[in-house]
Amino acid sequence: MGNIVVSLDIGSSKVCVLIAEMNKKQFNILGVGTSECKGVKKGIIVDIDATVEAIVNAVKQAEQMANIQVKSVYVNIAGGYTNIYKNKGVIAVSREDREITSEDVKRVIQAAKVVAVPADKEIIDIIPEQFIVDGYSDIKDPVGMVGVRLEVDANLIVASCTTVQNIIRSVQKAGLNVDGIIVEPIGTSTAILNDDEKELGVALVDVGAETTDISIFKKGSLVHTKVIPVGGNHITNDISIILKISSADAEKIKRQYGVASASMIKNDEIIKINNLAGKGQKEIHIIEVAEIIEARLSEMIYLIRNEINNSGYLNSLAAGIVITGGGMFNIKGIQEVTQSYFDVPVRFGYPNYIGVASPIYAASVGIAMYELKQKKGSLIDYKSVQPQREIAVTNEDDDEEEIEKPSFITKIKEFFADFF
Repeated sequence: MGNIVVSLDIGSSKVCVLIAEMNKKQFNILGVGTSECKGVKKGIIVDIDATVEAIVNAVKQAEQMANIQVKSVYVNIAGGYTNIYKNKGVIAVSREDREITSEDVKRVIQAAKVVAVPADKEIIDIIPEQFIVDGYSDIKDPVGMVGVRLEVDANLIVASCTTVQNIIRSVQKAGLNVDGIIVEPIGTSTAILNDDEKELGVALVDVGAETTDISIFKKGSLVHTKVIPVGGNHITNDISIILKISSADAEKIKRQYGVASASMIKNDEIIKINNLAGKGQKEIHIIEVAEIIEARLSEMIYLIRNEINNSGYLNSLAAGIVITGGGMFNIKGIQEVTQSYFDVPVRFGYPNYIGVASPIYAASVGIAMYELKQKKGSLIDYKSVQPQREIAVTNEDDDEEEIEKPSFITKIKEFFADFF
């Protein structure tokens, strides 16, 4: 059994919990849980009790699927609500033979944290950009090298103390401990982007329910992040208000019939929806829906392009733009329409794993992958297994003990039952 990580994605419309392990370099998903969340507005927690309820519900689902009791989680914070500070750390190599060890790396990263930040801010993460050994730069991993002086150029992720404390308070009130707070684009990029894209320059556009996170990676590091206050719910609200139908019906129409441009409608259809007053039905032309979506999408894409342009990286996106998140995913033709606004490649990104192959799971999958790659884990307990079970027995020379697991077939059946 490898390390097990539990990730918690708190979003404006839903909370997602994912339990995963890294076993022999293989990423395995053990359990997933989702719950509607009404305690978050535009990426900020505004109702702790409602958020706690959503966390508890999502955790229970994941626990039942994985047959594991969760005690701690890694939780996300929206990238747009953080700031990136660049700083340098410098140390002298400690060993007599001048070989750089992992302890030296930890010390130099710790040295980079020594920086003055505003009183209402706190450092939540530090991301090494490059290491420098005796003047030689662009080193990704200096462990094992020989040198006298070790430096690091690092990006410090700083966030509002209030935002961080409200996240921690919500998780703790749900009966869990916080293993760490992960900047959402760092996690999401682990599941969505490849190393070449992050090295060449890429914009990750994560469209949520009420906000859109725009994050830019260059030379392997996060160099810019910003949130804009528009998302998929704005499209739903436009359809609801203009066509005078309920939000639930508007969401169904968007998902089933939504296209990014009215020019994509070849044969106009008419659908019937119950009137808000509850008397009779209302006829709606599909082309009307397309025109509403196209108008709002044009505004959203304009705002995205404007933010990327203001960042100064518009002409540095050699790997293009990757769109993820549930806000736009079900609208046909998004990729083509977005492409028409940019002179770089545009593609969709989502986790390529059975059961979570949807952009709504990008953050939770990415956080788990990121922490497992850092060889970290969460606190868990194995719950009492069901009558049908199998025993995973390790070799005699293995340090791990026998672990009871639910039947593999049973887990697969339960897993797919939640999605199909």
